[in-house]
Amino acid sequence: EVYLERPEKRSIAGNIYLGQVDNVLPGMEAAFVEIGLEKNGFLYVDEIVGPEIERGYGRKVQDLISKGQTILVQTVKDPMKTKGARLTTQISLPGRFVVYVPHGEGLGVSRRLDDDERTRLKAVLKEHAPKQGGVIVRTAAEGASAEDIERDLDFLQRLWKSIEAKAKEAKAPSLVYQEAELPLRVVRDLFTGDFERLLVDHDRTHKRIVGYLKKTSPHMAERVTRYKEREPLMEAFGVEQEIRSTLSRRVDLPSGGYLIFDYAEAFTV
Repeated sequence: EVYLERPEKRSIAGNIYLGQVDNVLPGMEAAFVEIGLEKNGFLYVDEIVGPEIERGYGRKVQDLISKGQTILVQTVKDPMKTKGARLTTQISLPGRFVVYVPHGEGLGVSRRLDDDERTRLKAVLKEHAPKQGGVIVRTAAEGASAEDIERDLDFLQRLWKSIEAKAKEAKAPSLVYQEAELPLRVVRDLFTGDFERLLVDHDRTHKRIVGYLKKTSPHMAERVTRYKEREPLMEAFGVEQEIRSTLSRRVDLPSGGYLIFDYAEAFTV
């Protein structure tokens, strides 16, 4: 898999904004919300949840929010071509081992773990569950100690308090929380125990990743290697070549066939 991010074009997925409802479209069961970007974000009716909102399906978007209202939203998907960002009001904060959902409820454990481990983690979670909000234990929590999970939860709850405090002071539309940059997101979400090593070819990034892992999964920090060979990392492993071939309009397949990709306004063909 490849994830790309440029300093001048960082992804906004996961960011939390204090937005202002710009218009409500009953016909589309959705609303457009101004979040301070060039295009308004798109909020679908099913993504509208929260403590003050009645649950239950078949709800009408105009009964839930109204034009000019200020709401806290999180971006699910970056803006693309002519479309604005996809938004949700179900805010979730991912940590290394757990995801904290402040307006959610219930405790869950990733289904990718085996039954014994799920049972163990459920027990740990019951003991340390926050008073409010829901928690999901991630696949990365395999083998994590009760302290690891407690530390993660503690950090995420403090983060949420600071986001709430910032939102109270802010004037819509404004950015209240910016998601971590790509290298840290990848480490947090993907770098689990079944990886042998992580190669990094940049000093500051290397220090930040090691620093982050020492706080969250100390035993994984030693698997991070600072790549110093003369040949650039992405060239040495053939990544550049793969990216180039994958992003071209024509993608050749090992079988000898090929695929053609075209972007139309409504969908990618």
